[in-house]
Amino acid sequence: MKYPLFKVYINKKQALKEIEKVFDSGFLNEGTEVTKLTSYFNTYLNTSRVVALNSCTSALTLALKLANVLPGDEVITVSMTCVATNTPILNVGGKVVWADINYHTGNINAFNVEKLISSKTKAIICVNWAGLPCDLDMLSAICKKHNIKLIQDAAHSFGATYNGEHIWHSADYTCYSLQAIKHITTGDGGLLVVNTNDADFERAKRLKWFGIDRDSSKDEKGEWKGQRWQVDIPEAGYKFHMNNITAAIGLAQFDSILNITNSHKENGLAYAKAFKGTKVVSLEYPSNATPAFWVYTVLLPDTIDRDDTIKRLNSLGIDAGLVHVPNHTYTCFKDSLVELPDTDYFNKHQISLPCGWWLTKEDITYISHELLNLVS
Repeated sequence: MKYPLFKVYINKKQALKEIEKVFDSGFLNEGTEVTKLTSYFNTYLNTSRVVALNSCTSALTLALKLANVLPGDEVITVSMTCVATNTPILNVGGKVVWADINYHTGNINAFNVEKLISSKTKAIICVNWAGLPCDLDMLSAICKKHNIKLIQDAAHSFGATYNGEHIWHSADYTCYSLQAIKHITTGDGGLLVVNTNDADFERAKRLKWFGIDRDSSKDEKGEWKGQRWQVDIPEAGYKFHMNNITAAIGLAQFDSILNITNSHKENGLAYAKAFKGTKVVSLEYPSNATPAFWVYTVLLPDTIDRDDTIKRLNSLGIDAGLVHVPNHTYTCFKDSLVELPDTDYFNKHQISLPCGWWLTKEDITYISHELLNLVS
């Protein structure tokens, strides 16, 4: 029996039907399917400012642009994440300023962030590790106090809520991932939710496609009037838009969103119950948050060899492992190297377990039982 850490949910029959429509139309680029999927996400997330993109990395890049991060400006971020969170900072010319995490949560330590703010700080990026929301109330208050932007990397946390609402409500810009192994996938893709103003939203839509205002080059029926390239481009943009093929894959899954996200949440709560009061320590999260539990991360005690434990779980068919490692020691970030003791502690003791829709309650019981046997 195998218990994979990740498994892609695809309604194959419906996906092929949706893709066939795209092929029959002969229009593979951004069009009807992207518009339809964007509308669906707007409805699900209860917003009107979703921008569909080709990756979460693109969403983070646009968020940094909207925050007006210029060469030399500082962005406070965490090392304990996918490198895709932080390379966009360098790519817009910004300087990475590392904040340590709270090893009890895996997330940015909001109590220490304010000490890192300088006159050059333009934004804070927070990452919801494993789908567990950060202390968004405190981070938002800090950003408002210092007039800087809060960018939320929600790649792990599709479906998570905070204060009873989708987590995007608590940040200026929220970036979701639709990459292959996330809760919902388009093969690869991302969403940017703009929670500032309409001007930022319109700017994001221009920047995702070279800087062209696609809407201004259409007539009242939505048809192109003349050549779209004749529209002025006031600010150079990127080729970050989603295409109809990937959107079609997303459309095929949309009816299953609640089943997928609820399964992750139920499995996460089952792990929490199984590990309560044991040597296996579950991560903490705010009481006003509902995590998405992309994976289930725990901390092992000092007496346990983490890497050997992973190997032994793997030998039992349990695909436990490390989903990310710290970024701050990578050469590309050498100009920002600092000591991050809590990040280092978390990295040495963390282990992530499968938590997805493909697991039953019996599977969760088996996995937790085997891990507890290894650390007893």
